[in-house]
Amino acid sequence: METQEIKIKKAKLSKGGCVEASYIDADGNEITLKGKNKCHNDLKVALAALVPFFADLTEQKEADTIDWSDLESAENVDLLRKLDVTGLSIGGDDNNRIITMTGRRTLITSRVLNLNAPGVEMESETFEWSHIDDFDLAVQAFIYEVKEYIVNRKWEVVQATLFDGDPDDPFAGAEPTDAAPPVEQPAENVA
Repeated sequence: METQEIKIKKAKLSKGGCVEASYIDADGNEITLKGKNKCHNDLKVALAALVPFFADLTEQKEADTIDWSDLESAENVDLLRKLDVTGLSIGGDDNNRIITMTGRRTLITSRVLNLNAPGVEMESETFEWSHIDDFDLAVQAFIYEVKEYIVNRKWEVVQATLFDGDPDDPFAGAEPTDAAPPVEQPAENVA
C-alpha cells in the first residue's frame, strides 16, 4: 500500500506516545486506529513544528515575540516550551480544507490547560494570515509522518540493549553448561 492511498481526517499523539488517527482508506472505508507502537521521533518533530502557529492562532502571549524568520531557533524553542500541539483534524472538503489544532499549555502551577485553535480555512478568499503557507507545509509534514506510521510502520526505533544478539559479539551464542571442569581447591597451608 502506498502512502498516498489514505486520507487523514484526524491524528493525535496519545499520552503513551502512540498515534491515534481516523482516516479513509483507498476503498473509502473510514478507519480509526489506536496505535500500540510509540511514534518515531520525526513525527514528534513535525508536531513541534506546529507550535508557533498554534501559539499565534490561540493568541498566546508568546506569539508576539516569535522569530518567524527562524522558527527552529533555540530562542523560539525556549519561548514556546510551555506549549504543545497534540493533534489536528482536517475538515471541510478538498476545495477548502479546514485545519483545527488541539494542544495544551502547561501553567506555572504545573497544571495543564487544554486548548483548541480556531479552524484555519486553508483555501479561503477572506481569511488573511501571513503564515498560512508555512503553516500548510508544517501540516503536510505532520500528515506525511502520520501516514508513514500507519502504512509503513515507521515507529520508534528501540535501542538494542547490550545483550540483544549483537552479531559482532563472539560470546553471543554462549550457553552455560553443567559439564564445566571442577574447580581445584587450593592446597591447605600445613605448617
